[in-house]
Amino acid sequence: MLLMVFMLPGCAALQALEDIWGPKEPDGGSVQETDQTQSPSDSTAPSSAKPAESTKQQPQADPLDFADEQALRAAMEGEWVYCPPMSDQPAVWITFSADGNFQIRARNPENGVMWEDEGFCYLEYWEDGGQAVPDMMRLTLSQEAAGQSSRPVSNVGDFLIAQKTLCEGEIVLGLLQLNNGDSLFSAYDYDMFPILKKYTGWQPQEAGRKAEIFCAAVYKVDEASQTVWLDDTTQDGENIGRYEALPYQMAPGQTLNSLPDWPWLVADGSIWMAQTDEMGRLIDLRIYLYDSEFTEPGGLTEEEAAMILVEAYEIQGYLQQGMRMFFEGETEVIGGETCILISLGTNDEDHFVREIYYAVAPSGSIYTYDVGTDTWNAVT
Repeated sequence: MLLMVFMLPGCAALQALEDIWGPKEPDGGSVQETDQTQSPSDSTAPSSAKPAESTKQQPQADPLDFADEQALRAAMEGEWVYCPPMSDQPAVWITFSADGNFQIRARNPENGVMWEDEGFCYLEYWEDGGQAVPDMMRLTLSQEAAGQSSRPVSNVGDFLIAQKTLCEGEIVLGLLQLNNGDSLFSAYDYDMFPILKKYTGWQPQEAGRKAEIFCAAVYKVDEASQTVWLDDTTQDGENIGRYEALPYQMAPGQTLNSLPDWPWLVADGSIWMAQTDEMGRLIDLRIYLYDSEFTEPGGLTEEEAAMILVEAYEIQGYLQQGMRMFFEGETEVIGGETCILISLGTNDEDHFVREIYYAVAPSGSIYTYDVGTDTWNAVT
């Protein structure tokens, strides 16, 4: 019988299996008959009989809309993986237990040596406004192993749980380092915004937006399939609806590298402005804060320029080395755009020593000044 079922085309085969095992309940089980007195003739009811009620599944509860600390800890339980910026190679593995303990394995990028340790995750409130769910995690290493010479850091770090979503079956947590000094991630990879991911297999419940312009956080980019995973947000980055990033494919005739801001398309929670056609396909995607087409005309403020600048990987490295920003109060026209000038340098007693000059454009382009050639060169 099963062989005959699997020889049927798709929808017919699914209907045949449902006739055998019964329609599916929302939890994945099957509905079993409870009336054991049904006669054989009941299966041949006339066509005018009342049709069975629909068994269409209702959307499940959002697994990342935590009700309390216990729900947050339950979602954290299991193994999480960290990949450094601009890399898809795991470098840190953290396995949390339900009681808050964790085990960690990490690869030292300087020599490739693996080290292991354990510790405890404290969940706390960064801004205690009466919310039911903690928004901060403090990852401390065990006291027993404090004397180990192989331990490269004294603690993993203190982090604000800044973003969360479900993307391609993985929970994605976007963290923001809060503690003074280095965390494990900033010491190894100059990363102040580490992203942790855990595979669950959960699938999204919502449908993508069609014929709309909307803000969204980008969590994954696949150039091969020309697909971007977006989780819609408010203009200030607050999540809208369910915590899930949906795949949007580029519309015919459009490609990712044809987007104006494609060279700076960053995943893992960066905020963009998206536009879709009637079929829900992506026709435009631009950096939100700095796009004059979607926002009021005008140039950048110094604060907006600084936000763009700190996203550059090399800038993060300089800042980690102790360099500081200095606003020149001047602009420079480069490539037809009026750019904000910002210097990077060091504080030497009572004055600021400029070492590197940058220009930041409203499109998100960043340039650095070459003194030897008196030219502005794009920063990749």
